[in-house]
Amino acid sequence: MNSAILTQAVKKDAWYNEPWLLLVVGGPLIVVCASLITGFIAFRGADQVVAKDYYKQGLMINTNLQRDAKARELHLNAKMQFDLQSQTIQLNLQSRADLPETVQLSIASSGAQSGSVEEVIRRVPMKHVGGGKYQADLREALKGKNALDTNAVKLLHVKLETNDWRLTGDWYDPLQRNLVLAVAN
Repeated sequence: MNSAILTQAVKKDAWYNEPWLLLVVGGPLIVVCASLITGFIAFRGADQVVAKDYYKQGLMINTNLQRDAKARELHLNAKMQFDLQSQTIQLNLQSRADLPETVQLSIASSGAQSGSVEEVIRRVPMKHVGGGKYQADLREALKGKNALDTNAVKLLHVKLETNDWRLTGDWYDPLQRNLVLAVAN
């Protein structure tokens, strides 16, 4: 009886029908597919780690610190408001020193509302109209490909600057609120 068991032919399945094949090949195959998908996602949606002008920005750090210190020394305070009807921004600037004839206004807004990732910066000169009051015409900033959509904007990054000093801040809900900028102590 024992010899009958030993002489019986062993049934062999085709290699692709073996259940162990799924374990031996399936695990590494899943890992390879997952790594390809992860690589695709990382390559397609990669953030820029280093700015394109990183060297220039690094050199500007000391200059910016000096300009912030000068603004603190002059005790600068600013109040800004949008006038959408006349498409202007009014600025009331107070300082211990004489005020310049022109102040550079930089407004940065995110393209998140339009679906883009980049930040769009608009620079507008503000002209002195007397008594610490400045005014800027927004018609140029409101036109063009990268136009400022005043209805969708909820946050603006604002920078007032001259060659000697600068004031920066975030303007939340610019159509509803005025912006008050003061130097940090």
